[in-house]
Amino acid sequence: MYLKYCTLILLCNGYHVSGSGLFELLNIYKYLHNQLHPEEPSQLSNIQTRWIEQKLDHFDPKELRTWRMRYFQNFKFWKINGPIYLFLGGENEVSPLWLRGGLMYELAKETEGAMFISEHRYYGASKPYKKYNTTDAEYLKYLTSRQALADIAKLLNRIKSLLSSNKSKVVVVGASYSANLAVWMRLEYPKLVDAVLASSGPVLAKKDFYEYIEKVSDNYERYGTSNCSENIKNIFSRYDRLFETADGIKQLKIEENICEECNLGIIENKQLFFSSKINEFMTNSQNGNTSIIKNHCQNLENSLQQSQNESIPIILEERNRCTCYNFSAMIEQYFYPGNEWLLNWNYQICTEFGYFQTLNSESQPFTNNLEVDYYVKTCSALFGPEFDEARVDAGVKYINELYGGLTPNVTKVVFTNGDLDPWSTISVTEDLSSETPAILIPRASHCLDIVSSTKSDSEELKEARKQVKYLIKKFIGVE
Repeated sequence: MYLKYCTLILLCNGYHVSGSGLFELLNIYKYLHNQLHPEEPSQLSNIQTRWIEQKLDHFDPKELRTWRMRYFQNFKFWKINGPIYLFLGGENEVSPLWLRGGLMYELAKETEGAMFISEHRYYGASKPYKKYNTTDAEYLKYLTSRQALADIAKLLNRIKSLLSSNKSKVVVVGASYSANLAVWMRLEYPKLVDAVLASSGPVLAKKDFYEYIEKVSDNYERYGTSNCSENIKNIFSRYDRLFETADGIKQLKIEENICEECNLGIIENKQLFFSSKINEFMTNSQNGNTSIIKNHCQNLENSLQQSQNESIPIILEERNRCTCYNFSAMIEQYFYPGNEWLLNWNYQICTEFGYFQTLNSESQPFTNNLEVDYYVKTCSALFGPEFDEARVDAGVKYINELYGGLTPNVTKVVFTNGDLDPWSTISVTEDLSSETPAILIPRASHCLDIVSSTKSDSEELKEARKQVKYLIKKFIGVE
């Protein structure tokens, strides 16, 4: 989900403009796709593209507008009355690659199932409006999890009708945010969905998501070098001290190769700087592994040792490519062509889920220079002043009351999480019942269990996948 606020750096007129948003999500999807090793060659692919007409508003009978939703299908292993597997797309364009490899593909192969992947409304080619004014939040009002679930329900009804296979069991699979949707499909449409695999789903909406950075800190403490946490604390404490005076900011600009014209006296720009600096630590925990974390710690130590032998700490980039931390420029980047999906996901964050990854915890070494107000300002800047903290609070409260937070009233749902993944802190990591099991995979990252199996997989990961297959088959009555 993946889902985290991070840094965007674009080359702009000879210098970099740095902005913090959800651009790391793109890296998450690329990362997961790189972990898919298609068993089915593209030239022999059985994948077909299909479309279904959806209502713009499923809950208003007076709203007659419709739009076309894209999905993909693969019947390579299908036999009559075999299970139906539906992978739910999330906050980005979907890839048919999921129908050529990965855990769902393996399950379909073993159980003679049909495979589908759906695209979430407002993302990829599944846009309710062919053209719309992205600066007007009115066009995004139908972008809700509830509407998305209704889209999926209609799609499942169509699939079952087209297959003329009433005996087929339906397994819904999701990853990150779409894992939430998978769980909530079982909750809201139990007659349509027989079993669910929810990988790394942050089902608890939360405004102040300080647990994310706590988990990052814990990972660096457990898997980094012996003095890594202390080194991190020293580095970030020094940043904090330099921000206290004009001379300190001047020195910081030299050391970090920050553009002279960049105004670090603006609080949002300062917060943007700290968001940028914690990004690598967060990425290494969410999408990395213990070796990457340890290597990062070693690199930090080497840099500190080198800086002690120089007149100033290491300059990160050449002076002709300086970086400017500019909150206003970051906001503008959301409206660039091709970034609609980022804007759309921010709308969901601001209206339903929160997920604001703050530094509001004493149990971390990164200082406390990133608070809720920074993310609320982002919401207001993107969508208007009415998208304030009260709006965020109301959305988070509504979602948790609607779906049950960490204790959804569901059965035949398998929750999986990697214990390196910071998102696991707002996911289900302990069994809710014998029919709602949770699997926590040691030293595994975000959504690692649903990608393709490899020879380098840990024994714990292999066992987790084996357990998932056993449980899903048990829930749908397939041996």
